[in-house]
Amino acid sequence: MENSGEGPVVRCFRDQNRRARRHWLMRTYQIYLIEDEFAHHYYGREKLFFNLFLEYIQARGRLKSILQKQIEYVTKTVPINQLQVAIEQRLQKKMNYWTQNGKYYLEKTNGTSKAVLIIQNESITLKAEGDYEAETAFFESIRKYEASFLAIDFEHEKYGWLKPIKERKFV
Repeated sequence: MENSGEGPVVRCFRDQNRRARRHWLMRTYQIYLIEDEFAHHYYGREKLFFNLFLEYIQARGRLKSILQKQIEYVTKTVPINQLQVAIEQRLQKKMNYWTQNGKYYLEKTNGTSKAVLIIQNESITLKAEGDYEAETAFFESIRKYEASFLAIDFEHEKYGWLKPIKERKFV
């Protein structure tokens, strides 16, 4: 057995980290543009949006079409062209940023963080792996464009506003 200079606990922890990195390798977010009225009204109750979108994904038949109408009512169409311009302006200075076939790619120089962004009319898909730097850069670009984007990671049941909405103060 080769002596690496590290004890069995350190070696075990290192191996667990490798396995965990492989397991956490890919994160996928669906990002929806919520109508301002609903974004303000449901601020702090984002789980209701999560449940609506999740139920839609799992639904069949008549229920699916009803849920689709509800989603169309509470969401706005993603302004693809304007968002593309905003993202390109903010990320073109990044060394490892490029576009190809309507997809936007960002990779950290040392390869520890990668993300791809796909913009569609109904939603935006962001797939990321490694550390959070590349996905954060995309989130920041989208957040600066519009305040009411809601990101959902269905696999890990995580969700939240890209730009938290300030609660209105009534006097």
